[in-house]
Amino acid sequence: MKNDGKNNIAVFKSVIKSLATDSAAEVDGVSIADSKLYKKGVEVEILENDKVSVRIPIVLELGFTVPKTVAAVQEQVKGEIEGATRFKVATIDVVVVSVSVLQ
Repeated sequence: MKNDGKNNIAVFKSVIKSLATDSAAEVDGVSIADSKLYKKGVEVEILENDKVSVRIPIVLELGFTVPKTVAAVQEQVKGEIEGATRFKVATIDVVVVSVSVLQ
């Protein structure tokens, strides 16, 4: 079977997307936005020199501050990706698409 590199990129993106999704969801006050709120979901771009850029849509629970929670998501996701793969994180864009009011 010929290895053209495109399959590797797809696998890397899939693994990084899964790591980003799972680790972001571990942060208190955060859930990943579903496709009804944000159609694209978590996006991963492989950059030069083994770097990645990640965009994560989240739903923030009422009562959590945006700057503090977004920073926690960025730190959590960066640590998970860099700890589990050879890639370094260039950027992590966290998009707050909604605020959840729990009753």
